[in-house]
Amino acid sequence: MRIYAARNFIHILLLSFITNAAAESTLSAMAASPFFTDGQAEIALKNYWKYLKEDAANPKAVHNAWGQGIAMGYQSGYLADTIGADIHYYGAVKLAANDNFNSCGVLYSTQSASSKYNAAGYSKFGQRYIKLKGNIGGADLNARVGWQMLRNDGVITTSYRLSPTTYLGWSGGVRHAGFSLHGAYIERSIERNSPNSLRLQTNDGRSIQHLFSGELGYEGHAFTGQLAYGESQNYLRRQILRMAFKPAARLSLGSQIYTTQALAGYKAMALSKRNFDRQANHYALDAKWQAPRWSLKLGVGHTRAPKGGGELGFYPRHMAKNARGTFTSMAFAAEDYMRDGETMLAAQIDYRITPEFTAGILSNYGQFSYQGVAVRTGEVNVFGRWAPSHPTLKNLVVFAIVGPGWSYKNENKTPVITNGHYRTAHTLGAEFIAEYRFKLF
Repeated sequence: MRIYAARNFIHILLLSFITNAAAESTLSAMAASPFFTDGQAEIALKNYWKYLKEDAANPKAVHNAWGQGIAMGYQSGYLADTIGADIHYYGAVKLAANDNFNSCGVLYSTQSASSKYNAAGYSKFGQRYIKLKGNIGGADLNARVGWQMLRNDGVITTSYRLSPTTYLGWSGGVRHAGFSLHGAYIERSIERNSPNSLRLQTNDGRSIQHLFSGELGYEGHAFTGQLAYGESQNYLRRQILRMAFKPAARLSLGSQIYTTQALAGYKAMALSKRNFDRQANHYALDAKWQAPRWSLKLGVGHTRAPKGGGELGFYPRHMAKNARGTFTSMAFAAEDYMRDGETMLAAQIDYRITPEFTAGILSNYGQFSYQGVAVRTGEVNVFGRWAPSHPTLKNLVVFAIVGPGWSYKNENKTPVITNGHYRTAHTLGAEFIAEYRFKLF
C-alpha cells in the first residue's frame, strides 16, 4: 500500500509540474502575442467650462457649468490578426454650476428639476467592445460589437463634452480602392454628461427599440462623397448626401443635403412635441481657402421645415432623444440657423500668430420670415487655440471662445410678433477647454 501511495504521489507531482509548465508556456505565448504587444494605453485630463446668458424666453437666464474630466483608454492589438478588445473609462468632477447647468451638457443631473444642487460628476466605462478585422480579395473588413463611439457614421454621430455619447450595438464595413460601405445598428445610449444607459426615445418620452444606418462612400485625391440612409424605428427616416471637392491645393468646396421624413410614431405626437409636420430639409454649401498661416471658410445654408398650428418649424438634427445625428453644415449651433425658411450665412477666419497660437473670428447670420415679418438672428465669436511645443507641454491644447449674439423673444421657440414687429433677444456665450493627453505605453 505504501508503494502504491508513493507512486500516486509521484504521479501527482509530475502531473502538477507538467500542468504548471504548460500554463506558464501558454501565458508566455499569450503575453508575446500582438494582442498584448501591440496594445496602447492613454490618459486624458480635460477641464471644460461652458456659459450662456440669454433672455429669449425669460427675462434673463444664465446657463453655466464647469467640470474636470478624466479619460483612460486601452486599445488592444489583434489576436491572430483578427480579434481584439478596447475599453475606455470616463469620469467627471463638478467644479461649479448654476440652476440652468443641464443645458450645457457638461455635468450630470441627479434629479429632473433644474437646480444647481442636482449638478454632479459621474463615473462610467463608456466604451467596451470587441473589434474584428480581416481582408478578403484586397478589401479591408472591420466590425465592432458593444458600447462604442460612432463619429459621423451614416446618420449617427457622437457629441463630446467631458465624455462622449456612446451607443450599444454593432457597426462594421468594408473598404476597397477608395470605396466604402458601412452600417450600424444601435439600441441604447449613454449620453455625454451621464453614466446611465438609456433607451432611445421620442420627443414625448416613448421608447424607440432601435436605430439603424448605412453609408456608401468614396474617397479620392480630389473628391470625396458619402450617401447615407437611416431610420429610427417608426419615428424618423433620413437621407444625407455629403460631397467635398478640392480643385486646387489651397481651395476646398463642400456641399451637404439633409432630408428627413416623419414616420407614424412621429406624426402621432402632439404638435408641441414635433419639430416639423411631414418633411424637413437642409441644404448647405461651403468653401475654404487654406494659406500657410491663415484660412478662410464661408458657408451658406437654407432650411425647409413646415409646421402647422402657427408654430415655427425646425430641422431636427437628431434622429431621437439620446441619439446624436450627423450634421456638418456650418449651421451647427443647437437649433439656430435651421428654422423653417431660414437662410444662413457663416464665416470663419483664423490666423496662426505664432507656431503655437492661433486666433480667429467665427460669425453666423440668419434670416427667415414669420407671419410676414423678417426675423434676423446672428452671433460673432472670437476664439483662440494654444498648443505649446515645449516637451513637457507638447500634449496640451487650450481653447477659448467668447462672443455676443442676438435672437428673438419667443414662446415655445416661436417668435412673439406685436404690431408687426418682433422683439430682439440678446445672448452672451463663452467656452473654455484645456486638455492634456499622454500615453502610458
